[in-house]
Amino acid sequence: MNFFEHWVLPPTCVVTGLPAERFDLLETLFLALKRPDDVCPVCCEWSLKEGGKRVLCGACLTHPPAVCRTQVGFYFSGLVRQFVYDLKYHQKPEYARLLAEMMVAEIGEELKLSGVQALLPVPLFSLRRRDRGYNQAELIAKTLGKLLGLPVLNQSVFRIKATPSQTQLTVKQRYQNLKGAFVVESDAFSSFSHIALVDDVITTGATMQVLASCIQRKTKIKCIEAWGIAKTK
Repeated sequence: MNFFEHWVLPPTCVVTGLPAERFDLLETLFLALKRPDDVCPVCCEWSLKEGGKRVLCGACLTHPPAVCRTQVGFYFSGLVRQFVYDLKYHQKPEYARLLAEMMVAEIGEELKLSGVQALLPVPLFSLRRRDRGYNQAELIAKTLGKLLGLPVLNQSVFRIKATPSQTQLTVKQRYQNLKGAFVVESDAFSSFSHIALVDDVITTGATMQVLASCIQRKTKIKCIEAWGIAKTK
């Protein structure tokens, strides 16, 4: 089906308008994107490498977070930043598919081997979703689920608190901002032990941590990963 779709609608680069190969971005532009390398496998913050392998940072060793692993495709810069902004603020929902396809092209093998059984998009508060017209995390999760053969849990967690933007907040303020923000429908998780939370950008990881903690308190989920298209430096 994917081959047939590309045959009927061949990829066209959204930046240059030229014919592309795997998705709607020229391969040269894709290969130039910045990717996380020397980062902690749990929180995706900077960490040393030992023997060519990523090792846990001091913070995760001292205070193990709620998520068991963080996986992101790119740093939040350049074209990735532009695509995310256009997706969220300029009514470009089609960019969710492009970003998800880029992520799978970059770290698809790691995602497939992770053991994740289902994807949970980070929910938006109802009024924000109405104003935007969609939840960008849900659109991304749907494409990831399609590409990886994983179910998407859309009606399992709800955001009941209209939290203000976290862009200018400190880490402590972000956690306080998210207090009591989520409600978990525990029955929706009864068939799973290993899931991944999906969002467009991971900054401090506060949203993922709070959401993962809520799910762990209400369910028997053993491992919760955090998946993001991009990570801020």
